[in-house]
Amino acid sequence: MSAEAQGEGAVPDEQLHPYVEWLFDADPILASARGDLRRAAELGEVATEARAEQQAQRVRRLEEARTTPMPPLGTPDWLEHQVLLTELATEVRRTQVEQVAERAPYWYTERLGEALAVLMADPADVILAEALVARLGAVPAYLRQARQNLVGEVPHVWAQMGVAGARGLEHFVGRAVPRYARRLPTGLATEVSRAATVAADAARAFVDVTESLVEGARGEWACGRDQFDFLLRTLHHLDLDAEGLAEYGRHLIEHERSQLERIAVARDRDASWQEQIDRIKDWHPQPEQFLEVYGEATTRVRRHTLHAELVTVPDDAPCMLDWVPEFRRDGLPLGEMETSRPYAPGLSSTFLLTPADPAAPPERRRQHMRDNCYVFVTSIAGHETFPGHHLQAVHHKLGTPRHSIRRYFSTPQFVEGWGLYVEDLLAETGFMADDRLRLVTARNALWRALRVTVDVGLHTGTMSIPEAVDVMRREAGMDEHMAHGEVRRYTRHDNPTYPSSYMVGRELIHEIRGARRTRQAISLREFHDWLLSFGSPPLPLLRGLED
Repeated sequence: MSAEAQGEGAVPDEQLHPYVEWLFDADPILASARGDLRRAAELGEVATEARAEQQAQRVRRLEEARTTPMPPLGTPDWLEHQVLLTELATEVRRTQVEQVAERAPYWYTERLGEALAVLMADPADVILAEALVARLGAVPAYLRQARQNLVGEVPHVWAQMGVAGARGLEHFVGRAVPRYARRLPTGLATEVSRAATVAADAARAFVDVTESLVEGARGEWACGRDQFDFLLRTLHHLDLDAEGLAEYGRHLIEHERSQLERIAVARDRDASWQEQIDRIKDWHPQPEQFLEVYGEATTRVRRHTLHAELVTVPDDAPCMLDWVPEFRRDGLPLGEMETSRPYAPGLSSTFLLTPADPAAPPERRRQHMRDNCYVFVTSIAGHETFPGHHLQAVHHKLGTPRHSIRRYFSTPQFVEGWGLYVEDLLAETGFMADDRLRLVTARNALWRALRVTVDVGLHTGTMSIPEAVDVMRREAGMDEHMAHGEVRRYTRHDNPTYPSSYMVGRELIHEIRGARRTRQAISLREFHDWLLSFGSPPLPLLRGLED
């Protein structure tokens, strides 16, 4: 085990990959989000000139990587070089196409929220608290620069996200930060609270900026067919274009729908699967019980992972639970897994849950509770925690040296594909024995298959947002609140091809597992430990690795 994984106070003993070293120096928010706290008191430059120089640097590095002789096929050095090319080519193209700094107001508030929240993890750390004061003090200038940058054609849905993000940031800085400050020494607490007041005023002013963008927002949020095809080829290493992926998605939908209907008929011939799911969702915890109920499910699935010997579980890799920070709740209807940061000490992750909004109408609160019904909680716990995203991130960290680009790089095809594959794995090994669990898991698989065609449709212009919401409600049986949250997430600048990654990645892992176990007599744990030891690269690259 590496030194940094042995304890929170361990000192890293290796340099970072040169590209990552440059990237973290250029973007201290990104660095701290990944667990590297260099320049933790700064927010970095987002002025037009600074961003242009960063893009020019990426282009230069990409050209250097393309002219470097390719290492022998199938070797670790070959995989390393392929991942570097993937990262650079994808980021250069995305920067050109997305123009996020000019068109996405929510990008600024999300970055600020993360930049501040990461420094609030340990109130006993005075150095981090002092860095928080400095970052809070830099918020007004950062948001003034954001206002100057937002000169592109802002999409309407991105402007709406910007309003929600700005309000969330204002609440976070104005409420959560002062609550955190109460746990600090008196003098430092006063500094944090004073800086938070100024930052909250700046966030409040940015709310006005984002609201002013909404009315005139006419920009295009869909990435377009060319960019979608580029991502499939370059980021995901797939021999598919948008049309081929859509056809693949339709095939998956038919398969998953037939599986779901078969399970539903076996349970109750007189009720459709939608009716059965509707009854199951009526059995749900109250909002104040969410953390406890998810925590109990996490304990059960960890126990099963150990008992069934699915994958190695390090002793010092806890998975905790907490609420989603307020500034991020608008785009997360249920929550998300905040996995162990790749460059931070330790191996802990946090499963973040979205609390019910006390100001929401009663029907929306009811839908939120139903979406977090007991059976869904059990069905999703393995996907997110053991042996899902949390444990995959732990193995990513243990399997990749700090100097490797693979420590930094991550593709949703691998990460989300692993999470969905885990649901199959748990059913295969007996964790989903309850027929209610099998039904909900089958519905979840249909939901992920529908994501493929919705993903393609939204970003190639063949499906509107209302049509996508209708598909999720009608075909996946989602309540309106969750369907709207799902589809809104798909429209983000960083989401084209992401929704498709779940099913595509799952199928690729099954394919690689079948091929490898045909060549070698290995256990499930041996295969999974091998698969997870490479980090989170595009899965097609693993087909050609030497045994």
